Amino acid sequence: MLRTLIILCCLGVASTCHAQRILHFTATSGFDHGTRSVSFAMFTAIAGELDIEVVDDATGATFSDPTLLATFDAIIFSNTSGNNILNSLQQGHFEEWVGAGGHVLGIHAATDTYRHSTANGNNTGTWDFYAEHIGASVQEGPNHVNGTPPYAMDHIDQHPSTANLPEPWLKNEEYYYWEGGYFGADNMVVLEVEETIGPNGLVNSYDARRPMSWYRTLSNGSKVFYTALGHAGSNYTDDLLFRAHMKDALVWLLEGFAATPSIEGVFGYVYPNPASDVITIVSKESASGAPLELLDATGRVVLRGSLDGERTQLRVAHVSEGHYLLKSGNRVVPVMVTR
Repeated sequence: MLRTLIILCCLGVASTCHAQRILHFTATSGFDHGTRSVSFAMFTAIAGELDIEVVDDATGATFSDPTLLATFDAIIFSNTSGNNILNSLQQGHFEEWVGAGGHVLGIHAATDTYRHSTANGNNTGTWDFYAEHIGASVQEGPNHVNGTPPYAMDHIDQHPSTANLPEPWLKNEEYYYWEGGYFGADNMVVLEVEETIGPNGLVNSYDARRPMSWYRTLSNGSKVFYTALGHAGSNYTDDLLFRAHMKDALVWLLEGFAATPSIEGVFGYVYPNPASDVITIVSKESASGAPLELLDATGRVVLRGSLDGERTQLRVAHVSEGHYLLKSGNRVVPVMVTR
């Protein structure tokens, strides 16, 4: 079943305007994270901000028609799983689509999909092209840490997908293991989690610092972005930093659609982030007097103020702990309030 959100592109030249299209794919034949609807809702909202079109496919039907598949600029493998979601004909169509320059965004269990033949565990080696394209297959036994504990992630080099993320980024997540699985040699890492504790209560060799988000660029122009984040449904409904990471990654994949500029890019920078008492916004003198708002995950304004010269201080000591958006005009940046 396909659900389509069509957003008209308005660039002032309607006759030549063509909205880019993305396919939101969520089929599973393994563990089902149950994030289909919330993931689609998040990307629907992002599509509205970027003036693109997103189509939802929970069955793989789109892959049966290469002509239809060719109309998509990018495919999101959102918590897909297992090795029985596309037949051999559909797999061939996907490989041709990639060869023609199609882009891929993989989320969390996308690396628990078609495990590589060199990865341990069950159901390996049925379609190595996919695992090598996405860049990894998660280790089996254990797959990940116990539960979704908080750990800090550091930025590795610079990439548009991390431009609106704090460093370090402290996040509750089901952090994956790669040691006994498969990990591509040409993955360009952008986020790396600190050393974790395994389900056995020990720091095992596979608990060492390891990648959580990376990208690949092929010689034909096809691009891949993958994040091991996105296990729980709350990522898609409440975590503004995860949302920013996915939006900026999608913008990078598509190119030509500018991400919503952050305060850092126009007004200077924001510090500290996370903050517990006061957030300082360093801005250009010309921005003085511009309205400033702090919004919660529902879009409700919790604080109002205005930019005051080169440095503006926004007191957040009485704001509840959590993720927020700091907004001035059409400039936004995710911030975190901690205690």
